Amino acid sequence: MKLSTKSRYGLRILVQMVLDRMGGTRLSKGHDIARKQNITDAYFEQIMIPLKRSGIVETVRGCNGGYELGRDPEEITVLDVIELFDGDFNFSTCLRRGKECSSKMNCPTAPVWDRLGDVMRKEARNISLGSIVGDFQEKLSGDYSI
Repeated sequence: MKLSTKSRYGLRILVQMVLDRMGGTRLSKGHDIARKQNITDAYFEQIMIPLKRSGIVETVRGCNGGYELGRDPEEITVLDVIELFDGDFNFSTCLRRGKECSSKMNCPTAPVWDRLGDVMRKEARNISLGSIVGDFQEKLSGDYSI
């Protein structure tokens, strides 16, 4: 399984927003986040659309506006981000030509993939934005960028 760049960058954007908030910036400016994360402004905006639609991120309009998290960092999980951008988080889908494999019921390996998917989903659900920042807080530079 390979995650899309939108999932990976989406998580980085959200972590940057937590870091900005820790640094005293309530609202993060889109251009600043994109620059700190080395993401083009255009791609940043593509990633922000689903984040805003889902309520993970909120927009405050106006000359002093910007982006803020729509929920507490402890409530936003890696699984939320992955499923937003990549759909159901499965280690493997037993598909053939877009349809569920007819051999799945008799396949000895299907339970292995299901079990691995369950473990990965559980771990991704247990990792919050808050825990990511907390785990790496000592490594962060003074400008609160990663």
